[in-house]
Formats: sequence, structure tokens, C-alpha cells
Amino acid sequence: MTSFLDKLKIDGSKFETPLTIRHVESHLIFGPLSRHFPVAYVAALCGVLKLASDFLNPTAPMGQRVGGAIEDLIVWVGLVPLILSRMTRRQQAILAWGATKFGLGFAAFIMMTVGTGTSYQSGHPRDALVFFFLGLIWLPSVEFIPRFTPHQMYITLTRIILSIPLVIIGIQGGNWHWS
Repeated sequence: MTSFLDKLKIDGSKFETPLTIRHVESHLIFGPLSRHFPVAYVAALCGVLKLASDFLNPTAPMGQRVGGAIEDLIVWVGLVPLILSRMTRRQQAILAWGATKFGLGFAAFIMMTVGTGTSYQSGHPRDALVFFFLGLIWLPSVEFIPRFTPHQMYITLTRIILSIPLVIIGIQGGNWHWS
């Protein structure tokens, strides 16, 4: 009879292709993670921070705070780090890299289509341009060209540097606010 932890064993070797290894090893964030620090610890730390954030949210009703805290405790502090810890550091970094690329790609696409369209329709063409260029900058594209893959950390730094003035322009336009 197998134990519960053996049932959670994930065959992460299918993620370790030469393409993904090259991408992760040359990345600004995920390269050092794959060599030195398990992503499972990062997921557990984020889960603890999210748990604290749920408890300290004064605008949410108490039941919602408790329910969110229980979910965070089970999923982000318990299951995700447990599942990730059954993989090697490199496999964890590859999985996190893929999830981040997918998430940023989806967000960039939504920013380019929905953000640009709604800003333009509501009479804010300056914001529409900012949304379009931010989406264009963060859309995963150039780093998948094999010649640019070893220089992925510079691509990430360039994206961050190019995003700063665009965010400042968006904030100065007066239509971006935190509440």
C-alpha cells in the first residue's frame, strides 16, 4: 500500500526539456531559483503573507476573512508547497516560469485588447496608448527566439525599465488610482 505522499509524487521530468531548461537557467528570477532556492518555499511564504492579508482586511466581513484564511491555509500554505516539494528545484522553477509566462501573457493580451478599447471608448486615448504599449512590452515573444534566449535577463530588465515611464504617464493622466 502506498502512502499519501507517494501518491502526490509528480513526474516533473516531462517539464525538463532542453528548451525549458535553457529558458529557466538564463532567466533573471527563475535562474537563481532553479539553482539555489526551492519555489515551494516561495509559495509557502506567499501563502503565509496572503493569510495575514486576509485576516487584516478591514473591509471584508468576518466570515469572508475566515473562509479566505482557511482556503489560503489549505491551498497555498499546505497543498501547493507539498506538491512542489516532491519535485527537484529545477522542475519547480520550470513550473513557476511556465505559470508566470502564461499569466503575464494573458494579462498583457487583456491589457492590449480590453484596457486599450475601454480607455479609448471612455475618452482617455492617452491611457489607451499606455495600456497598449505596456501590453506590448510584457507580451511573451522575443525571449522565445533561440538567439535571444541566453540574454533573457536583459530582456526582463529592459521590460522593467520601459514600464516605469509608462506607469508614470498613466498615473499622471489622473485616471489611474488605487481605490
